[in-house]
Amino acid sequence: MLPGREISELAGFKALVFDCYGTLIDTVEGKLEYLRPIFMQKTCPDIAKVLDTFTITQRRLEAENKDMLLPDVMSSSYHESTGLLRLAYDEDAAEAYARSAGDWPAFPDTAEALARLKEAGLKLFVLSNVDNVSFEETRKKLEAEGGILDAAYTAEDIGSYKPDLRNFQYALEHIENDFDISPNEVLSVAHSKYHDVGPAHHIALKSVWISRPRPVPIPTPSRPEDDFRPDWQFDTVGDFADAILLAKAGDA
Repeated sequence: MLPGREISELAGFKALVFDCYGTLIDTVEGKLEYLRPIFMQKTCPDIAKVLDTFTITQRRLEAENKDMLLPDVMSSSYHESTGLLRLAYDEDAAEAYARSAGDWPAFPDTAEALARLKEAGLKLFVLSNVDNVSFEETRKKLEAEGGILDAAYTAEDIGSYKPDLRNFQYALEHIENDFDISPNEVLSVAHSKYHDVGPAHHIALKSVWISRPRPVPIPTPSRPEDDFRPDWQFDTVGDFADAILLAKAGDA
């Protein structure tokens, strides 16, 4: 946990807005599985270079094509990234990658943590850069142990991708109108500083950063969004669930 914010302060939140891919779902492992055809090419650079190239192209495509569905974004990203990396492009591999999001695995702590949070009476929401078809497959993994989501707000429904502030405003307005929960009772829980922590900072929405450390870290370049400091930090969603439930027990 970051200094300056006490665990006890978590007790006041009624609603949790989770980023999905990278926070609840292991995006890296999911993508690596579907990028195997690329890694098998003799001229392929290291994993970090490949993932960084795909990340950069996907972010740009999402910013430039706000109403494009995620599978189409990922298909275009695959085509563009292989060109930038000077690798062979395979249409079948690109199509499989483009439609893979619903197949990516949940982190081991995800479903159990969501179930505990739900049982404690917290409202659970997802705000994600995803299409509805892919998310319905993902949703089964998230809710596997009883942590039923109260609502999910997708890029397809909103018509733009995070970090666009409209996505956060859309979620907060729906949570307030549909569940009578004000924005100051809502907490953003996410791994991505670019997609979530930074925008939350800009609209004064309190945030938790889920760092998700890996046993073997994949080097990533420093980016401007790394300077954004969340209000709290935990390694996993399970650790965060422990903390907020402890805070609420002390507040009872």
